[in-house]
Amino acid sequence: MRLKKLELYGFKSFAQRTEIVFNEGITGIVGPNGSGKSNIGDAVRWVLGEQSARTLRGANMQDVIFNGTQRRKPLNYCEVSLVFDNGDRALSMDCAEVAVTRRVYRSGESEYFLNRSACRLKDVIDLFRDTGVGKEGYSIIGQGRIDDILSRKGEDRRLVFEEAAGIVKFRARKEEADKKLARTRDNMSRVTDIMDEMEHRLAPLEEQARDARIYLEKSAKLKELDLNLFLVRSEKMDARLRELDSDLQAMRSILDQAESALQEKTEKRDACQAEITALDNRITEAHGNLMAGMEAVHAAQDAVRTLEERRRSRRETRERIQEEIRTAAERMEELEQLFRKTEGSAGTGSEALKEQEKALEQARRAEESARAEETEKEETLENRKAAMMEMINRRSAMLSDQTRLKTMLQTMESRREEIQETCRAMAEEASGLEAAFGEAGSRLKREEEEQNRLETELRKVREALDAADQAVILARARYDEKLKEMRDMESRQRLLDEMSREMEGYAGSVRNVVRYARERRMERVRGPLNQLISVPRKYETAMDMVLGMTQQNVVTEDEETAKTLIDYLRQNHLGRATFLPMTSVRSKTLNAGEREALKLPGCLGVASELVSFDEEYRGIVENLLGRTVVAQDLASGIAIMRRGGHSFRLVTLQGDVMHSGGSMTGGSVSSRTVNLFSRERELKELTEKLTAGQGELEALLKAMKDGQLRKDQLKADSAEALEALHQQEIAVARETERKQNAGEELKIHGMKLRDTEAAREQLMESILQIREQLSMVTGTTEQSDAEREAMEKEVAELQESLAAAREKTETLAEETVRLTLAVNDLRHELEIMERDRDRYVQDRRRMEQEQAGREKNLTELDSGEAEDAVREEELRKNLDGVRKEQAAREQGTASLEEKRSERQRFLADILREIEEYHQSYSRDTDRMHRLELNRSRTEGDLKTLRERIWNTYEVTYAGAEEYRRKTPINVTEADREAAQLSSEIRALGPVNVRAVEEYAETRTRYDELLTQREDLEKAEADLKQLIEQLLIQMRETFVEQFTQLQGFFSETFVRLFGGGHAELILTDPEDPLNCPIEINAQPPGKKLQLLSLLSGGERTLTAIAILFATLKLKPSPFCILDEIEAALDDANIGYFADYLVEYSRSTQFVVVTHRKGTMERANALYGVAMEEQGVSKMVSVSLKDYQE
Repeated sequence: MRLKKLELYGFKSFAQRTEIVFNEGITGIVGPNGSGKSNIGDAVRWVLGEQSARTLRGANMQDVIFNGTQRRKPLNYCEVSLVFDNGDRALSMDCAEVAVTRRVYRSGESEYFLNRSACRLKDVIDLFRDTGVGKEGYSIIGQGRIDDILSRKGEDRRLVFEEAAGIVKFRARKEEADKKLARTRDNMSRVTDIMDEMEHRLAPLEEQARDARIYLEKSAKLKELDLNLFLVRSEKMDARLRELDSDLQAMRSILDQAESALQEKTEKRDACQAEITALDNRITEAHGNLMAGMEAVHAAQDAVRTLEERRRSRRETRERIQEEIRTAAERMEELEQLFRKTEGSAGTGSEALKEQEKALEQARRAEESARAEETEKEETLENRKAAMMEMINRRSAMLSDQTRLKTMLQTMESRREEIQETCRAMAEEASGLEAAFGEAGSRLKREEEEQNRLETELRKVREALDAADQAVILARARYDEKLKEMRDMESRQRLLDEMSREMEGYAGSVRNVVRYARERRMERVRGPLNQLISVPRKYETAMDMVLGMTQQNVVTEDEETAKTLIDYLRQNHLGRATFLPMTSVRSKTLNAGEREALKLPGCLGVASELVSFDEEYRGIVENLLGRTVVAQDLASGIAIMRRGGHSFRLVTLQGDVMHSGGSMTGGSVSSRTVNLFSRERELKELTEKLTAGQGELEALLKAMKDGQLRKDQLKADSAEALEALHQQEIAVARETERKQNAGEELKIHGMKLRDTEAAREQLMESILQIREQLSMVTGTTEQSDAEREAMEKEVAELQESLAAAREKTETLAEETVRLTLAVNDLRHELEIMERDRDRYVQDRRRMEQEQAGREKNLTELDSGEAEDAVREEELRKNLDGVRKEQAAREQGTASLEEKRSERQRFLADILREIEEYHQSYSRDTDRMHRLELNRSRTEGDLKTLRERIWNTYEVTYAGAEEYRRKTPINVTEADREAAQLSSEIRALGPVNVRAVEEYAETRTRYDELLTQREDLEKAEADLKQLIEQLLIQMRETFVEQFTQLQGFFSETFVRLFGGGHAELILTDPEDPLNCPIEINAQPPGKKLQLLSLLSGGERTLTAIAILFATLKLKPSPFCILDEIEAALDDANIGYFADYLVEYSRSTQFVVVTHRKGTMERANALYGVAMEEQGVSKMVSVSLKDYQE
């Protein structure tokens, strides 16, 4: 297999499609810094599957796409293809040529191709497996590999050798197994803790489950008895309610007839009130006309006064214009005098300007003569400076020799300082090792203190764990309590909702009518009145008492619909009901006189205005409540009724009712009475509370879960503390071992220090020779310094003479400038005089025009004065006419007020008759209210019974039918048996009814955890066995491969250096996987020493020897070297290049370089250049053809 060519398009700086053909032997890639030659190595690494953008010197994978320049737009994708000659079928594809392609788009999408067929990254990796080619192998070697070998960090250097030995994948598998083992142990700890907690709960739960079964059995018997008693008592109460409904219906018929007679009288009263209102409106209009007449009189008077004021203003304006004419004449005289004065000053200024211009011309000629003299002296000075520079150049040559010798001396001094620094560093390191040996006991003490601290921390964590456990228990209790409260509210909500749907509390006839209308979808039936109005909680009792059974009246759209429903009730013998047709029921409201009573203290308003309803029901609501007033209490109500003449109805917030005519109904209101308004309101409130409670329940559940998480976290912290304590014990043993190692390292450093001091003495001899040569050059330089001083003195004298000439020139130039400024000032003053003269002429002309305008204004004022006198006479005549019309309006208003008094007397007679009807109606209303109270009491008892059954069993009447016994029960015996069962249930005490289910769930969960723990124990054993096998395999592989690498390294070192000796040493052969690896090297003519003591070039060449040895251990068909020889000097470059030529017989090399020695050995060279900024371009030449 051989690398044949590389094709790039859009990769980094290669904007154009570029092809690089690789021949046998060595191919060199050269170019200046920043030209993009290293991008070729990145391209090969990328196409072989590199996924790290950082390795490719980028932030993300899109950075490899050409990003554009000032002249070129960015590309949308990049593509790299690597073509191999597969004639030997080294790659597992039956093709003579294999092309691997990778493409990436700016969107982040990436594609791979094999011979232009799409494939996966895994397919590319599998293709090159075991061939030595790949992004992780040694087919691409950059400067970073050299740095890793030369690094002082043991882990960096060890990684190089572990990669060479091929155990990196085993170490990765071992680390993953270690992580899995730690996770398995954590899981085992958590499972054990959970099982311990569940074992404590199982025994109490088993006992609770037994009690729960007994409780549930007795509760079921008690429920069956209670529901049968409920059915019997409900049926009796329903029969009583039907009887009361019949009596109430008869009484309503009597009241309806009384209301009709009262309505007739009320209509007469309303008609009379309407006439009075109309008269009031006409009187108000007449008063308005009177006011308008008064305003007309005032307006005429104002017009006369305004005209008189305007005539006075005209006289004042005339006087002001005459004064302005006199003032303007005086100003025009002043302007004439200023004009004559300016004419004289301009003549004098012109003569002075001519004299200053003559003096300026003389000053300019003197300045030009001085400048010519200055130029001559400057030329003489420049000639002398040139002679002095020639002498300085000769001196510079001598100084260059001096500098070169000083540089050599500084280099040797730097090398000497480096060696001295190395000696000091080694001495300090030895001191550090001695200190480490002495401090081992101190560190051991600190580790023991740390162990005590960890024990204290573990104790605190366990205390916190106990507190967290208690917090979880408390949170669970609060959650259960809130859950019970929510269930109680849900039960109450379901009961009220069921009662609302079943129309509990309504008369049987009303329920039958509404059901009948719903079944037949009679849209003209709107429903019971109480469902069509909304009553605030404050007024519920008042509205319930004042409406009574009327709130169950059924609202229909017209009389025909009401007739249909009445026929239905009569034909089916379902009782009687009252209907309110929207087309026939009319509003009844308070008149203006009655509304005066609403202003008294304690009055809350008219009942129809205190409830909410749709506008279409206003007639019905005002018919029933429009003449009903709501008062704070009975005392306030009495005062209000007296003020209103007992002509309307009043109800207090406590439910006391005062009827028109004077009768009163009041007393206590039974709490068991059904209030349909409060039921609907309570149902809405329960819905809102349940919504809010759900949020509180979720918050409590979250708090309980957070507490459990806190508890779990503390358990994990406890396990971590135990593990840390165990690690601390290991640390104590480790410090003892480190003390022994420090002694051995101290002995080795002593030997190295002596070798380094010998090298320092040899360097000192060379430094003395350089200092002697430097002394000779310094003497010659001092002689030339005397000549330079004489010439500098002569130049200084010439410079002083030139300075004097320049000073004279500057003085003359200043005088020229002064005269120039004086001439300019005189010219400016003359311009100002001329402008003032022109301005005086313009001002005079303007004032003459203004005078003409003032004369014209005087003429216009005289004309306006005559017109105003005529207008004033007309306005005074108009004022007299307006006053006569006002007297006629006052007479008509008096006539209307007399007519209104007569209608008010007629209204008083009608009101007396209405009062007599009210008294009779009040007596009948009292009888009906007594019937309603009896019905409410019975209905309240039935409601209480049903609520108790719902709150206890969540069962309605319909649901209770399922529990009815086939034979009638004996109520007395059933009551006695129910009491006995209740007593037995109470004797059981608090019972957890969920214990049966909880016990079964807990037992099942415990058995599952037991199985899970057994699985984890088996997994732990398997992981331990796997880790042990990996360690054995890693040790055997590393020792075997490291031994071979040692041999290859020794051979390669001798070949590169032309002699010498080198070796790789494991500092602890008993622990080859963790001990440091030292590199000892002995170049020809030197002693054996550590890699760190060699010169920079020797260290780099030694690292290259290790890389070539690695290539022998892990052969690759081709290898890309990216400037690995950059740090070598010219001599070592030759050794490197010769070896590269020899090795290229078996391996194909691509070398990115800028060293001449490497270029000379290459079979072909490619130059990378940037003719256009930011865009790389390739240029190739065959050295074989060039030599021929």
